[in-house]
Amino acid sequence: MKVILLKNVRGLGQMHEVKSVADGYAVNFLFPQKAAEPATDAKIKQFEEARLALEAEHKKAEEQLTNKLLTLKGKKVTISSKATEKGGLFKSVTTKDIQKAILAQHSLDIPEAHIHVPASIKTTGSHNVTLVHKTVKANLDVEVVAA
Repeated sequence: MKVILLKNVRGLGQMHEVKSVADGYAVNFLFPQKAAEPATDAKIKQFEEARLALEAEHKKAEEQLTNKLLTLKGKKVTISSKATEKGGLFKSVTTKDIQKAILAQHSLDIPEAHIHVPASIKTTGSHNVTLVHKTVKANLDVEVVAA
């Protein structure tokens, strides 16, 4: 029996794939778990269209992220944090702090996973941070000032 997977099924396949399985496996396990449904021509066509739309949306989102990173190339963000008189911070600056600063100062939402800090930022001053997405790399200066 051919089925369309509605969920990722371990040992069988990923969501939206069409698979051939034993009738008993489909009827007794996949259908009650709502992990699959029978594959008819109309359902296969519907899932194929949905998959193509999802891929187009994903590609568009990646292009937007790439453009955002290129916009930030060579730019600077300033983060204010509590510091000692010698310039040491009470709390290190995290990627979440950098993400919030980029959003506040440049109105660009960069996912935290794409912000790479070479060493933890524990002092005031200028620090270099890399924004990475696939083949695009952008350097961003993070200026940490005492609050």
